[in-house]
Amino acid sequence: MTVFLQFLADYAAFIYGAIAIVALYLIRRALMARRERTSAIFPLEREVAAARTYRTFGIAILLLALLLATWAAANLLLPSLQHMEGVVTPTPDLLVLIDTPTPTSAPPTATPTITPTTKPRPTRKPPVVQSTHTPVVQPPQCPNPGAAIASPGNGQIAEGELSITGTASIDGFQFYKLEWLGPASPDQWNWFAGSEHPVVGSVLGVLNTSGFASGDYTIRLVVVDKTGNYPTPCTVQIVVP
Repeated sequence: MTVFLQFLADYAAFIYGAIAIVALYLIRRALMARRERTSAIFPLEREVAAARTYRTFGIAILLLALLLATWAAANLLLPSLQHMEGVVTPTPDLLVLIDTPTPTSAPPTATPTITPTTKPRPTRKPPVVQSTHTPVVQPPQCPNPGAAIASPGNGQIAEGELSITGTASIDGFQFYKLEWLGPASPDQWNWFAGSEHPVVGSVLGVLNTSGFASGDYTIRLVVVDKTGNYPTPCTVQIVVP
């Protein structure tokens, strides 16, 4: 316990610095979420921005608790433990030496004669041929035909500009939007296309993947009616090489 507290005390400055860097990042995220909330056009986007702001403040509270715990461990708990462990135990006045008999050495044993053996030659293994295959593209499974993506399919390779085709037309239609989700920010949807006019079996939007890092990405189609509600969004998985 004391070793761990001493480690916290020795590296408290680095811990404070790391927490300060993360706090600056959270402040930036909170300001971005607030700006997105004020500039959002659709109610769904404002709800997403508000949820991101609340989540950022929750992480900030946890960082504050970690900062206070580090300070208390280094400045309050560690000195008290060191004071308790500072008691010196007395050493004994008399040292008794016990005479132990010297063991007799065993008679030497004869060294065995080593007979050389012929090592078998290893058999040559045939070369391993690695087979390459193209990923299987599956059509998207959309629960609502009025909010459905027809292309691209699940597992499709995306390079450069990718056209998303499908249908966005439900009863009481108000608007639709297309968003993408990547490995760098797995909990943040990013808007890239949308319209206030319904689309049936045509191009819904174009996603430019030129600046994307390689990995798996998710595209979803959200179609909202005039009451602000929307059916289950249609999602599709693509791969950026």
